[in-house]
Amino acid sequence: MSLPTDTSRLLAQLNFDTSTWPAWAAAAWPHAIKWGLVLASVVLIWLLATGVKHAVRFAGKLRTPKDKDFDGSAWDLTASVSRVFALILFSPLPLGLAGYDWRALVETRGPGALAAVAILFFALAGANMIARSLRKFGEKAHAHTGADDTLIAFSASLIKYVIFAIAIVTALIQLGFPAASLAAVLGAAGLAIGLALQDTLKAVAAGVMLAIFRPFRIGDYVTLAELEGEVTNITPFTTTMKQIDNKIVSLTNDKVWGAPLINHTIQPFRRLDMYFGISYGDDIDKALEVLNHVAEAHPKVISYMPIWAGVQSLDDWAVSLRLRAWVATPDLIQVSADLKKSVKQSFDSSGITIPFPTTTEYRMEKPESAAPKTPKDPPLPPERDTSG
Repeated sequence: MSLPTDTSRLLAQLNFDTSTWPAWAAAAWPHAIKWGLVLASVVLIWLLATGVKHAVRFAGKLRTPKDKDFDGSAWDLTASVSRVFALILFSPLPLGLAGYDWRALVETRGPGALAAVAILFFALAGANMIARSLRKFGEKAHAHTGADDTLIAFSASLIKYVIFAIAIVTALIQLGFPAASLAAVLGAAGLAIGLALQDTLKAVAAGVMLAIFRPFRIGDYVTLAELEGEVTNITPFTTTMKQIDNKIVSLTNDKVWGAPLINHTIQPFRRLDMYFGISYGDDIDKALEVLNHVAEAHPKVISYMPIWAGVQSLDDWAVSLRLRAWVATPDLIQVSADLKKSVKQSFDSSGITIPFPTTTEYRMEKPESAAPKTPKDPPLPPERDTSG
């Protein structure tokens, strides 16, 4: 078996004398050198391509404003694509060491490979641009006209994934895969992937249902899968929300659709239900009058909607009173805090006490032990009269 000319020249330059080696070792030595050089060249070009990527990322971070996220930006995309181009540029080195006529390979496969890379690059850039444009359009429409931007955001994510899928298929065709065979392979692969990724497809189906029925919208404060937060994004796979302490939570759409869902902000008004306890010795009518007066005096309590105060229950240590009042949904938390403060101050000035549980402990003291009694002497027998 003859070795390629380039590899033979390298072996001649190494000038190893294998005449004294065993026959199998002498025969295997040139092939070991050949594939060792191929492996070393592959590692080398991978390191070089990674270095190119990091250099582009470093330059991009220097030019990206600090208030903008670098991940997913155009510079981040350019860094990833530059590594792919670097790998293609350096690929003749291992191909030549492996014995391939890389010139003929480049002439036959090069245009298709470049076309595939170009398709993927422009598809990725175009899909991200379209998605961002649709999201910005939805935000502007929501800000100016109050239009629902949830469906627009979901459609933007869906369009982006569809463009990715079409671009991958087109790139494979450019690499020389027959369209008919590729369709059959993709169909079989799709069936296998569908069986393996049932939960993911379930999430996609649930995402479509959420987009159609829209039980919540972006910006709503909701409870999903026993977690509370403001919805920030809805994609075909996940729903993202920001909790009140600024933590970001991502839930798969199947968990969102299959669990009880509470939308706290979909209605413009919310009713406050507040409970207060007073002592049994206090005047109940006076306490109810205080509750009504406090609710009516607050400027953000809706006056034309009913305000109600009454006895809720008779508890072990207090009479529980209940106050109902309607407020605008965005003012719920602040009005609740204001009313609690005002009720406490009004109760104090009116002599109404808010009791708290108390425990009374009784201790039985043991009686002091009595001193032992000394036994009495037995009575003497009566004297007999012995006079005769």
